Amino acid sequence: MRSVITSTALLLAACASAASALPQPELVRRDIETNCTSIKQRVPWTFLTTEEKAAYIQADLCLIKAPSTSGIPGAKTRWDDLQWPHITQTVTVHNVGAFLPFHRIYMTAHETLIRNECGYTGRMPYWDELAEVSNMAGSELFEDQYFGGNGVGSSRCIADGQFANLTLRFLANNRVSDHCVTRRFSQQAFQAAAQANINRCNAIKTYANAWTCWSLTPHSAGHAGVGGVMNDPTFSPGDPIFYLHHSYLDKLWWEWQKLDYPARLHDMAGPNIPTGTRPGSPNYPPASLTDYFGDNGNVTTLNHNLWMTSVIPNVTIADIMNLNGPTVCSEYLNAADLERGTV
Repeated sequence: MRSVITSTALLLAACASAASALPQPELVRRDIETNCTSIKQRVPWTFLTTEEKAAYIQADLCLIKAPSTSGIPGAKTRWDDLQWPHITQTVTVHNVGAFLPFHRIYMTAHETLIRNECGYTGRMPYWDELAEVSNMAGSELFEDQYFGGNGVGSSRCIADGQFANLTLRFLANNRVSDHCVTRRFSQQAFQAAAQANINRCNAIKTYANAWTCWSLTPHSAGHAGVGGVMNDPTFSPGDPIFYLHHSYLDKLWWEWQKLDYPARLHDMAGPNIPTGTRPGSPNYPPASLTDYFGDNGNVTTLNHNLWMTSVIPNVTIADIMNLNGPTVCSEYLNAADLERGTV
């Protein structure tokens, strides 16, 4: 997956614009180790029922058709609104300690919208990339009745599937222009999903060292394997497959947390600004954004504020560390356990 710095001009303009009037976080402080009472299941896509698969696709299409309510310049749909937290904060949610926590709450933002605004009631799916590591293109996900397949022609726009007509709007250099979802499959790049890479990350004992492992491989597998817009670290949420991929990465992080539970519910570290990004440089975010983090320095802490640009209420990293806690209130189920009927 290429550098997170898609465009210097884009990052500077987007961060400055977003940070001009940040709202104060809407926080509910909770005991990290307290679980919610009705934990929702997250399962491999292939374990959804036929009805759940159809309903999930329709829920995303609902967001794609629903008018924007955000007031973001250039946004026309709720799908555009959903992409914005990732786009406008790209420099401060990649290559930083908040990378995994941000994407955890971002998956919850997507779930919240499709449930509350589009009526989805089924289980949330993730892409079991390890199960399909030897044949990514053969995944059921890419069949015509679901997410469609590889891009075609010189444009690499997808031409089949339920999202073939999906129009994206945000581009580099802070531009807005209608364009398609692109894909360029790479089975070689998808090999990063291999078990050896998971084992390597799981062997690391502290978050200070583990987050960088998870952010490289297996994280790169779904992005570079699908290619096209998915291989753009800023704009990848435009492809609906993004949410299944990052749910899988979140599952891997949660399983790492449970290897030393509950101690790893309290384990947070990493920089708030990507290493090598210096104050005064074009890619350095403005103080109005960095001050909002709430860490009193450049080390990510449990007090770090996660900004969702009004898609859902803001939370702190502490609020999302426990996947079973009230903020996310979910649990990932493995294919093997589902097949044995042990869950």
